[in-house]
Amino acid sequence: MPSQKQSQITIIGLGLVGASLGLAIKKNNPDFLIVGHDKQREASKRAREAGAVDKDHWNLIAACENADMVVLAIPAGEIPPTLEALKQDLKPGCLTLDTASIKRPVLEAARILPETVHFVGTNPILLAGGADASDASADLFKGCPWAICATSTTSADAIQVTADMVKMVGAQPFFLDADEHDGLMAAVDGMPLVVAAAMMNLTAQSPAWRELWRVAGSRYEIATHLPDLSAGELAAVSLSNADNIVHWIDALTTELRGWRDALTEKDEDALVERFDTALTGLGQWFKMRQSGDWDALERPSLMEETGILRRIFLGASFRSRT
Repeated sequence: MPSQKQSQITIIGLGLVGASLGLAIKKNNPDFLIVGHDKQREASKRAREAGAVDKDHWNLIAACENADMVVLAIPAGEIPPTLEALKQDLKPGCLTLDTASIKRPVLEAARILPETVHFVGTNPILLAGGADASDASADLFKGCPWAICATSTTSADAIQVTADMVKMVGAQPFFLDADEHDGLMAAVDGMPLVVAAAMMNLTAQSPAWRELWRVAGSRYEIATHLPDLSAGELAAVSLSNADNIVHWIDALTTELRGWRDALTEKDEDALVERFDTALTGLGQWFKMRQSGDWDALERPSLMEETGILRRIFLGASFRSRT
């Protein structure tokens, strides 16, 4: 009797997230064939040597043509052209995921895929870990929240397979629509990015910049930290969620006015109250991160455990999108 064909997961982008995902899948279910692709040959070589992929392919189409699942672990701006290149070559029933931190433009770009292919937007919220692919780990996602964003036309089976994969690598799936996701991410990712750049610009353009930088320490370093991206890439990331970021910047401006008033008036009670509120919130956040006991969203009925991941990859097919 012929053996069951090995199910294939292709990971596009073998940086920290992509390589860690390959390692996590291999650790928890070594039966999958993991194929990798990255435009940077060095990233592919590193992932292969680390055991994150079983093999890699320099050609994008060839890497994906036999895949049962394709994971796009690449920046949001690279997803539309990648989907355009792949749309005619993904096999029927293929589930495609992304891991970008913005969802509305990604889900919009995925509309070009044929009805036989399924797309689910996701975002792993990393709680720890290194800065680049050399820090990839099979345990990177352990205990991390992992947002799953679908649309009204997304197959329930596709959502369930995605949730099963997230749990398989040790993360905690939670479900949001794209607008809610992007509004939340603007507060904790987009706004801090702009504020960090603004603080650096403020001090760098000050006549006292030499003295300021001489006395700047770890608190300044943390407050002005920016990811290892080009100015163009940072601008593109910010513009992709501009309306939500502007909302949170306006809210921050109002909050800062309150701090300014308390300092100007030397109102110690007001400052104590504001710092106390901040410390309480910080303590609650750290406690939840450490315990993983997040205030979970109510699970819709289609998220009941069904073992669908095993069934899909053993040959069952998805229903076509409607």
